[in-house]
Amino acid sequence: MNMEIRKAEGQPVTTIDRQQAIAESLRQIARMSRFADRKKGIRSYQTHAKNDPWIPILFILCFVMPVLAGAIYYGLIASNRYVSEARFAIRPAIGASDKGMSEAAGSSSSSSGQNQMAAQDTMITREYILSRPMVEIIEAQLPLRQWFSDDSIDYFSRFDPEKPIEKFVRYWKRRVEVDVEAGSGIMSVTVAAFDPEKSLAIARAVMKEAERMVNDLSVKSRTEAMAESTRELKLAEERMTKIRLETRDLRNRQGVLDAEKSNLANLKMISELRAARINLAVQLAIGQRDLGPDSRRILDIKQQIRDLDENIAHIEQQAASQDPSQKGLLSDALTRFETLETERKNAEKYYQQVLTAYERSRIIAARQVEFFSPIVEPVKAESSVEPRRMLMTSLIAVGAGLLFAAAMFARKMMA
Repeated sequence: MNMEIRKAEGQPVTTIDRQQAIAESLRQIARMSRFADRKKGIRSYQTHAKNDPWIPILFILCFVMPVLAGAIYYGLIASNRYVSEARFAIRPAIGASDKGMSEAAGSSSSSSGQNQMAAQDTMITREYILSRPMVEIIEAQLPLRQWFSDDSIDYFSRFDPEKPIEKFVRYWKRRVEVDVEAGSGIMSVTVAAFDPEKSLAIARAVMKEAERMVNDLSVKSRTEAMAESTRELKLAEERMTKIRLETRDLRNRQGVLDAEKSNLANLKMISELRAARINLAVQLAIGQRDLGPDSRRILDIKQQIRDLDENIAHIEQQAASQDPSQKGLLSDALTRFETLETERKNAEKYYQQVLTAYERSRIIAARQVEFFSPIVEPVKAESSVEPRRMLMTSLIAVGAGLLFAAAMFARKMMA
């Protein structure tokens, strides 16, 4: 059977028009099929939801009950918490001690070392505030267990006073927070209590104890540095004294004050005698020209020259003795003297360095190296900022919704 498709005007359609018409028809058929499948899927899901008895139960268990419990607790039961905040910093001191340190190690290295020490003490202070010793010291000053276990506090927030100190330290970390700014090193301490007066008292006690601990750290470091410098100075003094005593004993054993000085004295004496002989020889030459060779003046000068020659020869012979044992003794003495002299110079140089370090440590120990600088003093809270009731209820609702969705998905996969 032949069918000819024509346009509305009665003209036959072309091949391109026929292809476009077929494609449009196929798209309409596919669209209607997808719509039918979607309606079928929705009806199937609605039917499954209506027929599955666990859906309402899961909705109540996973969504309604958590949201209702959170709303009741945060809206009606949760106790108000009042927060007192304090901010402080540990700053290195800048002064005369820095100048003393810069003379030996350079001002830049001194400043870097002090900043590093302040950063370390900042982290030590943070850990100390959250530690058991801090809790025990504050507890000795204030009735912390009584304050945090009062009957007016809700059951989930109060502390059981019968629990051991380890449990109380964990509870303390929930009520006291310490944050340190990375760039500036400023430390923020927030104390949350169930009464504004109590919160303020705890914050002030924490600040006071933290300041005491920082001062103790500074005193301890200065005392240790001073003690170490004193020990080094004592050792340097003992070393220098020992070398001096060895030198004195060697001089006493050899019978001379110093072998090197003894040689120098002999050389000086020989030089003076030779200079005198030259002077007499000049006088002799002039006298022989003017006087006779048998004159009294000429004979006296000749005798003086002979005496000088004998003295010079005697001293030279004594300095360069042909006795091997005498030569060995002089050589050993000179070698030992040279060794002791080198050790003495090194010991005196080291002693001066240690003495300089000791004086620098004494200057540093005489003044405070670090300062506990309060920036924001704790004040009494006028209103409670915790718990954040709306925020916590909203978070519970979101979590319950996700839990219900997960339960529905699991139920569908199991069906």
